[in-house]
Amino acid sequence: MSAEERRHPAAFPLDDRAVYDAYVAGRQSAALTVGVRVGLFDALDRGPLDVQTVAANFGFSLRGARSLLVALRAMGVLLDEDGAYRLSPEAGAYLVTGRPGSLVGLIELEMEHFLSPAALLEALQKDDSSAYGDADPWQAHERDPEAAARFTAAMHSVSGRPAAGFAEVAPLSGVTRLLDVGGGSGALSLASAAAHADLTCTVWDLQVVCDLAREYASEVGLEGRVETLPGDMWNDDFPSGHDAVLLSQILHDWSHEQGRQLLDKAFACLPSGGLVLIHEKLVNANGGPLANALVNLDMLVWTKGQQYSASELEQMLEETGFEDVHCQPSAGYWSVVWARKP
Repeated sequence: MSAEERRHPAAFPLDDRAVYDAYVAGRQSAALTVGVRVGLFDALDRGPLDVQTVAANFGFSLRGARSLLVALRAMGVLLDEDGAYRLSPEAGAYLVTGRPGSLVGLIELEMEHFLSPAALLEALQKDDSSAYGDADPWQAHERDPEAAARFTAAMHSVSGRPAAGFAEVAPLSGVTRLLDVGGGSGALSLASAAAHADLTCTVWDLQVVCDLAREYASEVGLEGRVETLPGDMWNDDFPSGHDAVLLSQILHDWSHEQGRQLLDKAFACLPSGGLVLIHEKLVNANGGPLANALVNLDMLVWTKGQQYSASELEQMLEETGFEDVHCQPSAGYWSVVWARKP
């Protein structure tokens, strides 16, 4: 029997790698975040670099540079060709600043808001958002435009590919006016308007966020078809005059009861035949996939919510009065759930 075949000592017949791999996985997020913060992936996009050059260019020790590059290579983010490191195709697509669909903004947020064991323990005990201490995140963003800009950039970063999938899958043919509730940067509205020439979208969010959304719309030449309207989804009725309401990554921020309140408002503002669309990372009956289940931990720190299953959303929609509920995977871990008002 070879050493490769004999992996388990007789005294320990169960393999420990599943547990150990889960323990050590957090190092991957740390490595990605450091690479993003210092601009490593942007530099490698311009051409391959060896260990010595990386150490010199970024102020790392030689040992530090080697450790980071080896880890990123093992993660599949970098490729090594005779000692020169270059980006994998996926890293080139999603880890370079300014590239459509780049996740740089999302990863950058980890530098200040990394989900450490201490932060998770506090959130588990507190049962309320703790990302900004005792402050409500949305109120904190109203008071601090820079924090709002960082958070909105992160959400815009993670939304590029899902937004494109949403625009392809969602039943938007025949929809002329879409209300994007808490629409943030307007990523889904921008993708939807680009894909459907007869569609006009309204990003309805806090004033500080609307200012940012207008900039994103202007950058891609859609400011005429992706409008903004300041408002508060808790203290205001949903604006009328739309035949579809979009709740993208909104319901997972709140409790089931609060989610029902938002769906009630959506129902009230829609005409008969109007459409409500929910865009979320859903969990299945077994709680997976793992990536979506782990977002529950982020929700503990950032919000009052949790990740939903398709059946939970269907029940909430039908209890609100919507009918003809559908669910369709869109991109990656994302899905679209929609229903109509009778």
